[in-house]
Amino acid sequence: MRYTLEVQKLLNRANQENIHPKDAGKLLIQAIQIADANEDVELGYELRSDLMDKEWGLSDRSEFVSLFSWMLNAYDADPENYDVEELLWKYKWIINELYSNPDVSLAQIEQVLEDYKRRLEEKGLGIRSYYSKQLNEALYQQDAAKSTVFLDLVNAHSRDELSDCRACEMDTEVTYLINEGNFGNAYTKALPLIQKQFTCAHVPVITFCQLCYMAIKNNEPEKAAELFQQAEEGLQECEDDSSLITSIGSLIVYLFYTDKDKGWHYIEKYLPWADSTKTSRRFFFSMNMAEALKQEDQEKEIVIELPHDHPLYSSSNRYIVKDLYDFYYNQAQQYASEFDQRNQNNNFSIQLEKALS
Repeated sequence: MRYTLEVQKLLNRANQENIHPKDAGKLLIQAIQIADANEDVELGYELRSDLMDKEWGLSDRSEFVSLFSWMLNAYDADPENYDVEELLWKYKWIINELYSNPDVSLAQIEQVLEDYKRRLEEKGLGIRSYYSKQLNEALYQQDAAKSTVFLDLVNAHSRDELSDCRACEMDTEVTYLINEGNFGNAYTKALPLIQKQFTCAHVPVITFCQLCYMAIKNNEPEKAAELFQQAEEGLQECEDDSSLITSIGSLIVYLFYTDKDKGWHYIEKYLPWADSTKTSRRFFFSMNMAEALKQEDQEKEIVIELPHDHPLYSSSNRYIVKDLYDFYYNQAQQYASEFDQRNQNNNFSIQLEKALS
């Protein structure tokens, strides 16, 4: 069929080695439109799955939820025609994305979680991953009580095909110890990751970033410098992965304690990644920016190139540090308020207050 040849050409271009994920995504959207126009559901499903794979490494996943919703409906209409485990794995991504959007209510998230759990049980799969999603959110909120409850529930269930990989689960345990404020125990727990005995797409890069931040806060500059170097090496292998913007924010804090010039270089390089997202990733980056900028002379004028669509953009590229600090503090405060209202607690506001105290 002629339209399948058109789709294949777009796919070939989208899968070129050096293409940016955003550009690949645009080509896949064109391919999806062709498949839909020809009522080819199976091809539309496959292309949407490919587009989700491309968007996974972006801070701005604008199509994520709608893509998956379409796929879920197609699966339910003809379940024998699609791989359920692959679909459920992407369901895990969607749960994370819903948690990270303050406009999605707790009731909606609970409904999605229960649907995910039902599908697991119907296929004879365990519910370890169901509890892992709730553990991850508790850790993001730094809710100590809930983190302990869900960590125990995760460990009470056996690993299966939908469980996070061992590297990711180990990184989760490191985060748990970091949130407890125990850098020594967290570093010890992370040693297999630091030594790269276990790896995944983002692990141990995100582990290095977390530990680097904690090391400098724990007044261990030599260990922090070593972890920063390892984080930088890892980032070189993920040059287009803007979903790592939260981890990069942690490194910016480290740099403003140790090398402000390089810190400003990082800000200039990575700001476009942060500005492209509207989710919790933007809250954490804004909080990190405020914490970093607080270490700088507030009256200092700096020369830095901001993205043209940045609210503070000036063609002169000259800015007062206090203006930048105020912008990111206010932005973090706004997001904290939105998440706290949704979550019916003050966990994000507490994190912001703690970071700036």
